[in-house]
Amino acid sequence: MNKYQIGNLVSLKNHPYTLISDTKIGANALMTPPIMVVTEVLNQKKYNPDSEEKENLPSQILCTFYNSKNSSYEKHWFKTDEIIEIKKTDEELEENPKKVISADTLLSLKTSFKNNLVVLLSADAELGKKKISWSKDKDDEKFKIESYLDFLPPVMTVLDIIENDKFLKDRRNSEDGELKKDSSKYLLKCKWFNPTKQTFSEELIPYKIVQVISVDSDKIEIIKSGIQEKNLFKIPKEIQMESSKKDSFTYSLVEIKDIILLNHRVKILYRDLLSNKIESEYLEKLDITKSDLKFDNLIEEKYPDYSSRSYNNITNLQWDDNAFYQINYIDKKGRFTTRIITNCERTTFETEDGEEEVFIIANCLLRNGHIRHFKLKSIGERLTLKKDFEELIKS
Repeated sequence: MNKYQIGNLVSLKNHPYTLISDTKIGANALMTPPIMVVTEVLNQKKYNPDSEEKENLPSQILCTFYNSKNSSYEKHWFKTDEIIEIKKTDEELEENPKKVISADTLLSLKTSFKNNLVVLLSADAELGKKKISWSKDKDDEKFKIESYLDFLPPVMTVLDIIENDKFLKDRRNSEDGELKKDSSKYLLKCKWFNPTKQTFSEELIPYKIVQVISVDSDKIEIIKSGIQEKNLFKIPKEIQMESSKKDSFTYSLVEIKDIILLNHRVKILYRDLLSNKIESEYLEKLDITKSDLKFDNLIEEKYPDYSSRSYNNITNLQWDDNAFYQINYIDKKGRFTTRIITNCERTTFETEDGEEEVFIIANCLLRNGHIRHFKLKSIGERLTLKKDFEELIKS
């Protein structure tokens, strides 16, 4: 029995995604076959003179992919034993659940597709492809990871929906009425820009092998205004505080840096103030809440204070165990880091040379709330944060 259905993703058996969907492609990435979409399924039977009965032959599968070298769609027939299904992970299915068309009628399809943007169902998988190269310098191996987008299909506009005039041809077996050829009854007339020809191309594509692209424009507008106004956003992030009266916090604060269009998906680039890292996430996965505050609004006091003529002596600073501080710190390996700390306790240790060294012991949000020891003399800058900061990351 044939296991393939229209809309399934398949490839040749040597495709690296048969191992795991985020496999990095090494060696020559150009030898990686495309991820294709099942477009038609042909079931055939052959008379067996020994049993005097008709037996099922291996099904043949018509597959579609986008060839970016000549900017065109290609279709090829394969036997089922020549290909393997590329299954989506549970996370991918949750991110992009398949939209169910209410009825397979021309009117319903025009409502769902006409004038909308669509892309081939293989787009998500092709967008996620990564190739890796590496070099070795003495004992250190260095890796470089890049996107591999050779078969990424374009975003298209649906101009119209028409009936497939070949839909009924050889659809059922004339003798027993069983389904012989499974195909789409309706085709989408799609237009996109062809970079090879530097003009616009059109193609008739079965509606069952594409997905409608939808972008949360309201969410985009909120993010755009936040970038312009330099507002902070809250994102869910559980932080457990080690050995602290402050048990945990449920949010981090981020500054959104940019909106990036990746073919048919939108990615948001932001800096997490707690981890002090530049991170990115797809728009539909990003759970954010805009605040009315900028980071500057959260600063109560600065050290060094260059507006004062008095000498800025770090040893004179008071450390409130209930306060949050952002510090610029040089660690023992000479690396410059920015961290937010709280539950600060000032203490003195004796070094191997018999000298006293002042340390600040605190919960470090850069290290997920774990306790860290900071040499006071290695702290170059300290910002005392207002109570509003704690309120934002708490609830």
